[in-house]
Amino acid sequence: HAQATFLKTPLHFEANQGQTDAQVKFLSRGPGYGLFLTPNEAVLALRKTKPTPSEGGTDETPSESSVLRMRLVGANPNPEVTGEKKLPGKVNYFKGNDSTKWRTNVPTYGKARYANVYPGIDLVYYGNQQQLEYDFVVAPGQDPASITMAFEGVKRLALDANGDLVLQTLGGAGRQRKPIIYQEVAGERQTIEGSYLLKPDDQVGFQVAAYDATKPLIIDPILVFSTYLGGSNFE
Repeated sequence: HAQATFLKTPLHFEANQGQTDAQVKFLSRGPGYGLFLTPNEAVLALRKTKPTPSEGGTDETPSESSVLRMRLVGANPNPEVTGEKKLPGKVNYFKGNDSTKWRTNVPTYGKARYANVYPGIDLVYYGNQQQLEYDFVVAPGQDPASITMAFEGVKRLALDANGDLVLQTLGGAGRQRKPIIYQEVAGERQTIEGSYLLKPDDQVGFQVAAYDATKPLIIDPILVFSTYLGGSNFE
């Protein structure tokens, strides 16, 4: 029960204040994963530890690592990136004896927003300890067909019978649920039909049925990943 509760804990995004590569705007770490958001990519590093002897493994328990990168094709190379839903917790880094390299009171957020990744389209990241959600918020009159995602670190992309996007990586299979697409109409969510659209070179877009172009449109994919609970040693 404790593990199940933990896995539902929301992600928190640290603002990068020098604790990782300068390209990274926000990062999130947890047991077995590291998520790094640069202006143009989301980089998910996964580590899965093999079973221990008590679980049927050997005395040595090496881990399998894989890195999945999602990049927006033809997008704004320098979008404005901001944290939203500021959290009360702070993060501190005290590494080594040189205090000039310490980082203290690093703010954390529940969401990270990229403004105008495409004209009139924002991208918002959030999620929990076993899935990453990201909303494309399409302003009235803008075309969701301009959204194209490229994936690196995958051996194969495929759609299954449920409309999920299966991402076969070196470390196993990940999965993006069929996108939830909707509009808010008179305070209620109205679902719009749609699906992923596979393109050459491991690129993916969206097919969206007719909708009210005078209102915002939300496209919400959910990337599900799994790791074993354990340490997070990603840099």
